[in-house]
Amino acid sequence: MLRKLPEWAVLFQRQVAAAKNGEALSQRREPAFLPLMTCCLPAAIYHRGMASASAGPIMASKIMWEFVGWQWNPLCWRFMNLAEQQRHLADDLLEFLSEASEFVLVTGRQCCRFARGDFHSCRSSAGLEFNVGPFRLVLQYPAWRRTTHRFTLGSHARVVLLKPSRKNELWLRRQQFRWRCEERAGQQWKLIRSAYSSACGGPLLHMVLRKGKCWFVAVAAGDEENVRVEVILSQLFALWRRFEFSGARRVEAGFVFVPYPLADLAARLLDDLQAPVRVYCLPALKPFCRAMPAAFPLLWPSQHVRAELRSLYSEFGFPVEVHALVRNAKNCSFEYLGIAFAVFDADHSTWRFPLRDSGTEPDGDVARGMVRQEYQRIRAVRRSHARFRTDPCYQLHSERWLESLILQDPKVLDPELRTFPIYAQVPAYATRRRVIDLVAVTEGGRLVVIEVKTQRAIDLLFQGLSYWRIVLQAHQQDAFHQNGYFLGVRLTDEPPLLYCVTPLLLLHAEERYLAQRLGAAVEAYLIGINHDWRRRLKVLRKERLC
Repeated sequence: MLRKLPEWAVLFQRQVAAAKNGEALSQRREPAFLPLMTCCLPAAIYHRGMASASAGPIMASKIMWEFVGWQWNPLCWRFMNLAEQQRHLADDLLEFLSEASEFVLVTGRQCCRFARGDFHSCRSSAGLEFNVGPFRLVLQYPAWRRTTHRFTLGSHARVVLLKPSRKNELWLRRQQFRWRCEERAGQQWKLIRSAYSSACGGPLLHMVLRKGKCWFVAVAAGDEENVRVEVILSQLFALWRRFEFSGARRVEAGFVFVPYPLADLAARLLDDLQAPVRVYCLPALKPFCRAMPAAFPLLWPSQHVRAELRSLYSEFGFPVEVHALVRNAKNCSFEYLGIAFAVFDADHSTWRFPLRDSGTEPDGDVARGMVRQEYQRIRAVRRSHARFRTDPCYQLHSERWLESLILQDPKVLDPELRTFPIYAQVPAYATRRRVIDLVAVTEGGRLVVIEVKTQRAIDLLFQGLSYWRIVLQAHQQDAFHQNGYFLGVRLTDEPPLLYCVTPLLLLHAEERYLAQRLGAAVEAYLIGINHDWRRRLKVLRKERLC
């Protein structure tokens, strides 16, 4: 029994028949009917009235083939003749140019800014011609794509017209940085390909280079990206692995193209890694040479600030969930589960409340009363069984929340850890300011560096490794005892341990591969915790990374 076809199937049959006869679909720029790919094949098999019962699957595959033709050619429709394509291109381009007064034209590796009046177009037998300043472009049946602020011509973005916007300015600066890197790298190696990657940590320029029979991979970052060197090296090794696995070609070495401050940090981090990686300084792309090993500076709080902090903490009588930390070497910060609700400036003896919109700075009894009010307010919101989990006070600083839980009971991570002393947010300075998450000690006197992440991050291991190097140098110079840390605890001469703590379900897939690059002196452990750690912290897995 034949079933009646739905309206969409009848319309689709008419369009396929018109296309076979060489007729245009319609005067619209898009096909009048564009079904979903997931619905096309089952519908054609179910409605066998389109052909005989035995020919149902054949017709279904034919319809699917016709639809795939549309899907893979969304910019140059196969059922529209070439004259219509050229006319629609001109109409779209003129309409785009009428929406703003200034534009940026990017073609090849050149770009120029022009006003709307500088644009002249005409149609000829060769195709669509337009002149902009020194450029004369002839586009013959190109594919095009139009968005709100961008008009792209050509299948590989040969010509791009940009409207003034913050997003387009950022895109243009990144393209210019890419052209400079390609030009510099092309003088020493043969450039195979380059592209920006939107992997974890931000967009970085990935490059594949070749010299003779040797293959190289490189990652470049400019001054404007504001990216950490741990992310750069993590993406470099991830690119290294993907390239070797995809083409079965061995990579001889990896390159890092970064400005000088990042080059210094990258060279320090590479001292603890086993990998043939070379660091080059931008913009000249010269090999980085470290002049001399820099001293190890730490931003330790003064004894006066520490005494003021202990006095205030005992005055208010806060519970164990409230931690008193020193920020910026002078501010006494009172934090409940990782979020600061009151900050005392020891130099000017003034109070500040970060969660309040008011800019006033009360003092005396009024300030102390506000401290207790802020504590009660944040306590009602920032808890594991809170009713309103969309509140900013609940979502902010999740890593510090996890750190505060570890501070309350470090033995949850490892029974060998001492409950006291343990320090959170330890400030340091290595080329730029760094803050170590947690520094603890075992019962045997061995230091432990704890790196905490609550989101999926590719730089979990390498960021912990940077802090591990800082703590190692501080321990070798006996900086902890000299500045009042771990008083009464005999520290051993063994290198510190490194604990990388993260929810097990959010562990990045590249972490175990990156661990293979660690040096022999680094003893690192991965500690996977439960996803609902706010209710109760549990260790699901602990494994040695090597």
